[in-house]
Amino acid sequence: MNTDRPEEFEALVLRAASREPLGQDPESGPWVREALAPGAAMYKNVNDRLGIDFAVDRLAFPDLQVMDPRVVRIAPGKRNEFHKHAHESLFVVLEGEGEVRIGERTLPVKQGDVAFVPRWIFHQSCNTSTERELVILAITDFGFTSALLGDYDRRTRQAQGGDDTRDG
Repeated sequence: MNTDRPEEFEALVLRAASREPLGQDPESGPWVREALAPGAAMYKNVNDRLGIDFAVDRLAFPDLQVMDPRVVRIAPGKRNEFHKHAHESLFVVLEGEGEVRIGERTLPVKQGDVAFVPRWIFHQSCNTSTERELVILAITDFGFTSALLGDYDRRTRQAQGGDDTRDG
């Protein structure tokens, strides 16, 4: 457990144990949104030497505690970083086609496919199209893992010198 911020983890557990809903009135808040609409910009990296060109936006919803939905956009013929992190991920391909490398396996993906990436496994997504952007909805349990482990996500970012990335 993150001994620097045990109160954050305890608050998450207590909120879940309370059985109280996180939101009160789905008609009054932004509970539904278009997945392809731009979200809050989180991260972008372009590295020509490694064929990297992608951006990540966060889809904000009220009162999210455990899930952290992100839209990953990968340029035609490019990829994101080969990295690992503490959170589990589901990748839902919204547009385009490509490959998802999970550990040593590379699997083809297309619009409508869903891939699962376990915690701490190196992975990478690649856009195999030379014309269309690859758009992936990445649904993670970042809220849980960051409450438990603290701010580990910066270590997964190559452009920030993170030590949980590799050149591939």
